[in-house]
Amino acid sequence: MLQVPFLQVGDVSIHYRSEGRGVPILCVHPPCATSRLFTYVKSELWDRRRILTMDVRGHGRSESGEAKLSLPLLAEDMRRVLDQCDISSAYVCGYGPGAMAALAALIAYPTRFRGGILLSGSAAYHDIISRGKLKAALYASRLGAKRPIAWASAWREADNRTAFDGMLDDAGSADAKRWRDYASACLEANFERQLHAIQQPVLLLYGTKDQIGHHYANAMFRLLPNAELYGVKDADRQLLMKASRQVGVVMRQWVDKHENGSLTDTLQERDALMQELAANGIVGGQDGESWPSL
Repeated sequence: MLQVPFLQVGDVSIHYRSEGRGVPILCVHPPCATSRLFTYVKSELWDRRRILTMDVRGHGRSESGEAKLSLPLLAEDMRRVLDQCDISSAYVCGYGPGAMAALAALIAYPTRFRGGILLSGSAAYHDIISRGKLKAALYASRLGAKRPIAWASAWREADNRTAFDGMLDDAGSADAKRWRDYASACLEANFERQLHAIQQPVLLLYGTKDQIGHHYANAMFRLLPNAELYGVKDADRQLLMKASRQVGVVMRQWVDKHENGSLTDTLQERDALMQELAANGIVGGQDGESWPSL
């Protein structure tokens, strides 16, 4: 089912899509990108999930508006997309720094977002590499230099020329001010002290070649009351386009378990789920080898 693709919020028109059927999952992208990043994962899930994607204010086809973009404002926009689609509650999926927006939504609207999926995400950025990339986007956007930022992002994320060109095209209508706002918000955010208050289930997924991502996933796993941690074997940080099949397998199984608890009633059923993940190159647990308990 394809919904009307724009939502009017005050002076802002927000571009979104609602496709597929079943359990709803709202996906949010990182700064200086668009919902195009979720194209492959959406294809993996749409037959049994209702996948909602949106372009953050000033990104892609969404307008900028006058208000400064912040994580609380973005969480509110996400809640409004659910209202527009007449969805009482959904899972929220955040990628990279977009995980900050997902955490903000889980905290601000616990009855509307019933679980979180954080892909290569973090509750705060302390390392030089991650902060350096966000600062580069921040400084370049201050100069209005959108194309170099978009080129670097597309080069890292895209798995083919068509995807690369599409990501560059998305930058054409974007607003450098909102890129700057979003990157700055992610640089300044720190949800570590709030993770213990998130009672909803959370899926943490990282690439096993991504040592920084593994560190942040482990840190969140220790602080979240109800979390599962998995790694995509031999994958790096760029999971959405370069490991979309594995991401789809984990997301589908994890949501199924939380929507239908009987799937893990017996030891045999739990073993079958673990075997399915292992067969698709998924490892679990803090050490990347042992499996978390269900």
